[in-house]
Amino acid sequence: MIGGNESCSAGPIPMSYLTCLTYILGEWTGVEHIEDYLSYAVYLLWVLFPLAVVFLLPGVLVILLYTSILFLHIYKRKNELREAYSNDFWDGAKQMLATLWDGHGRVWHGYELHGAENIPEGPGLIVFYHGATPADYVYFTARLLIQRKRYCHVVADHFVFRLPG
Repeated sequence: MIGGNESCSAGPIPMSYLTCLTYILGEWTGVEHIEDYLSYAVYLLWVLFPLAVVFLLPGVLVILLYTSILFLHIYKRKNELREAYSNDFWDGAKQMLATLWDGHGRVWHGYELHGAENIPEGPGLIVFYHGATPADYVYFTARLLIQRKRYCHVVADHFVFRLPG
């Protein structure tokens, strides 16, 4: 076994860093041919990576939803006095959350908004399809708030109001 002040290249045959680590791990655990087990672990990681990504992306979305809600509660508690004297109390929080969700939509999903200049100045009706979660609506309203400084209200199915948070 390699001592505390020895290195893998100190011996007569210099080793690569990965070979040195497998040698040290094999000596420490006492398992012979540990590189076979490590190659199997790398294979499993390669096979299960798409499954991990499938669960990771929705998990990030849920974490971001709850982070937004937590931010709004903190924002309200910190600014309770200002609410009585100001009409634009929530503007700072809306802009911050719009920037957060717009960044998430651009980075994770490549979300873009085209044709926002065609939305009329008065009331309008925008009909769109969304999947299992209303994330695209959140991305749309965030981008619309950033680009046009306009709010969009939604009429939704009962399912949306049953989502936690």
